[in-house]
Amino acid sequence: MRKIEARHLNCPSCGAPITVETAYAKTVVCPYCDSTNLIEDKGLSPAGKMAKISRAPSIFSVGRSGAIEGKRFRILGRLRYDYEDGFWDEWYLKYEDGKAGWISEEEGECTLFFKEAVTGEIDLGSIRVGQKVMVNGRQVFITEIQDATLAGGEGELNYRAVPGTAVTHYEGNASGTLISIEVWPRELEVHAGHPVSYESIHMDETEGEP
Repeated sequence: MRKIEARHLNCPSCGAPITVETAYAKTVVCPYCDSTNLIEDKGLSPAGKMAKISRAPSIFSVGRSGAIEGKRFRILGRLRYDYEDGFWDEWYLKYEDGKAGWISEEEGECTLFFKEAVTGEIDLGSIRVGQKVMVNGRQVFITEIQDATLAGGEGELNYRAVPGTAVTHYEGNASGTLISIEVWPRELEVHAGHPVSYESIHMDETEGEP
């Protein structure tokens, strides 16, 4: 984990100023030229250009603040995944206490996820939908396996989010807790969460709103 909470850097592609707010960020997308930059100890390393994400109807946007379940947060970034039947967005949240979270948004439904440390081997090699797999001491019933491609992103992210990266998502349920396993080329991450309604999410007004 990086000891510096905020870093003020410059985009290696266009020279624009970029602020990296969190110590665990791995990627930042330049808001001026859409270049993807990996965050290294020495600074920013260019890794390609993110596609401009088409604007789907949403209450969320990068930089906007709000509250959910009584806790304040600000949206630092967004990822979009393309798959065979469409796409979904994931919004990267930073809470006031420094904790990070994700809201997955697809077809008018939201799920709030928090990352967990992986505590043991996860046998995904032969798993199929309808089977169970042990994940961090839980027995998870797999409900969906989805191959997707990272289509675009914006803002600050805690992934090495290189455009065009192939990602496999395993979704499941462990006694009411939703479990998401993401397998990247060099990384495996586990998130646990639950559905949230739009009515329970209170976003701050932005300029131009009533």
